[in-house]
Amino acid sequence: MLTLNLRQGHRVRLVLLFVLLSFLGGALNGFLGTGGGILILFMLNRLTKNERKDNFVTCALSIIPISLVGSFAYFRAGSVDFSTLQTAYLPAIAGGILGTFLFERLKVKYLNLIFGALVIYSGASMLFG
Repeated sequence: MLTLNLRQGHRVRLVLLFVLLSFLGGALNGFLGTGGGILILFMLNRLTKNERKDNFVTCALSIIPISLVGSFAYFRAGSVDFSTLQTAYLPAIAGGILGTFLFERLKVKYLNLIFGALVIYSGASMLFG
């Protein structure tokens, strides 16, 4: 259940902000193929009273429908390289299993550090090649 950090009289505004940021996360993911989860995680950490680990899980699960919709649209447009997909999906699934195993054992401060470092590194490599 969504538990927003509510201030007196701000419930409607916060819910609308939550809906808008969720929409933008989906649009970002569809547009770039990634990034929606970053926005959704930021939103969950700022607007909810949930534990940080719960927000990581919620974010990961929210990416499933976003990715399915985007993937279907890219498939219909003929933009899917099946040879690359076949090479990548099994190792990605194995990595997802390993990541879940590690997630359960790491403290939130380490998850935040890893996530932040990955975002900074990814952004810098996109900007500077």
